[in-house]
Amino acid sequence: MFFSAIGIDHRADAQKREKYAFSDTQKLEFAALLAERGIFENVILSTCNRSEVWVFAKDNGHLTEDLTACYRSFFDGDESIISCYEGSDAVRHIFRVTAGLESAIIGEDEIYRQVKESFEASQRFGNTGKVFNRLFQSAARCAKEIKSHLKVSEIPISPGYIGLKFLKQEAGSFTDKTMLIMGFGEIGQKFYRYAREYGMERVIVCSRSEKRAREVLDCAENAQYRPFACWKELLPEADIVVTATRCPHYIIKKDQLLTREKPLYLLDMSIPRNIEGSVGELPLHHLYNVDALTVTANENMQARKELCKTGETVIDRYVEEFFDWLSRLKEDEVIESLHQSVDRVMENHLGYLFGKIDVNEKEKSIISRTMQAAMKKALMNPIVSLKTMEDKEKRQAYSKVMEELFDLKRKV
Repeated sequence: MFFSAIGIDHRADAQKREKYAFSDTQKLEFAALLAERGIFENVILSTCNRSEVWVFAKDNGHLTEDLTACYRSFFDGDESIISCYEGSDAVRHIFRVTAGLESAIIGEDEIYRQVKESFEASQRFGNTGKVFNRLFQSAARCAKEIKSHLKVSEIPISPGYIGLKFLKQEAGSFTDKTMLIMGFGEIGQKFYRYAREYGMERVIVCSRSEKRAREVLDCAENAQYRPFACWKELLPEADIVVTATRCPHYIIKKDQLLTREKPLYLLDMSIPRNIEGSVGELPLHHLYNVDALTVTANENMQARKELCKTGETVIDRYVEEFFDWLSRLKEDEVIESLHQSVDRVMENHLGYLFGKIDVNEKEKSIISRTMQAAMKKALMNPIVSLKTMEDKEKRQAYSKVMEELFDLKRKV
């Protein structure tokens, strides 16, 4: 059995991550492309900081090469920024990503939800099986243990927190400022909550989902909802603009903006980007994207790194348990094949026997059950010994001997 993972992460700049981002439609297209190469189990993870494909195949010795070829041809991008993992390294990488240890902000909580949603989407489309399902269940349990015991995420360095801290450093006090938030998904809502905590004088939320926005704003005195289409007329009122939408193209463009008499600070949290880069060339327009948050993040990162070293030992344990389960799964398939082989031999001989002697249906049933019980009893001791054997290498060796002696074919 083979595992492989490929993709790019936060180490690539925003422009390159934008090129490799998967839309929901592209995920389906890429899964179909993999299926053409015989790769039917896959999970595609696409976030603002990461675009990765994780795959599993039972008998593809060229899995990594096939996956790499598909990924490169699909995006036709810079090969030097693509990371690739295979075998146990790929499995460990999936555990580390799910636990947040591979994130730009180590230990952040959002990636767990994103991995979970990506896995569930693949599961709905039938792109995961028994092995991949077990892998992601194990990765989820591992991530929960790391988060609950180490409490890494309690060090407040989420994108929303860092973004607000960064904007405060650039714009100064929030007590006389108006913030315009465009897009009110999870990131937009975090900016809203942190903006209130930081004492923002006024917050305007532009969203296509009025119901969700009003539920979160909950009649707050210093916050108001406006339809997304109104964003342009609201810009003159804003001192700070945060874009956090899923729109696949620029929303704010240079030629749409009017001359300003006071500074405007724009933070583009979207991938693909929502604000045209040339906007930052205009007088009094200060444009930043998610890459600008890296400096602020580094201030708190070292503490998390030290804490997460303990997390690596937890991952070691879960990875070992997964591969132990995987080895036992192979042995279970050998045992199942042995039972099937014995059943076929028994059926053939009973058929021959019943053709030679005159017995009624009741007698046939008694003979069949007796033969079946005898065969199961004959197999019981070696099977129990194999399943309870603690020595992994010895267990695998015995399983292989059994497979070869009885000419069995594994079907994991």
